Amino acid sequence: MDNMGNRRFKRTDFNVKGFVTCDKEECPVSVINISLKGILVVPDHEACPELGKTYPLRISLPHSDISILTEAKLMHQEDQHYGFRFDSIEADSMIHLRRLMELNVSSEDEIEKELSFLNN
Repeated sequence: MDNMGNRRFKRTDFNVKGFVTCDKEECPVSVINISLKGILVVPDHEACPELGKTYPLRISLPHSDISILTEAKLMHQEDQHYGFRFDSIEADSMIHLRRLMELNVSSEDEIEKELSFLNN
């Protein structure tokens, strides 16, 4: 599962709860790591997502009532690990995600570079 050489975006370990909405039902997931462009999760129960489909995804930030809301496409699955790519993200959610990444990576400059890449 380690294709780190292919990654353009820094990932940070992030142990929180999230929810993938499948067939109008929120399926709880455990977040393993996150980047500005995607997320790796493990479903808490039987998983319903299908490869190649896009789902609403909600990531609950700890110790707050803030959630990151996004539409995410299931890009890969290996064992119980599901890798989603963010296809769209609300502006407020992007601000929270950016701040989360800035607090958890070694260099804020790296995040700025990634953000400029996203905007091109």
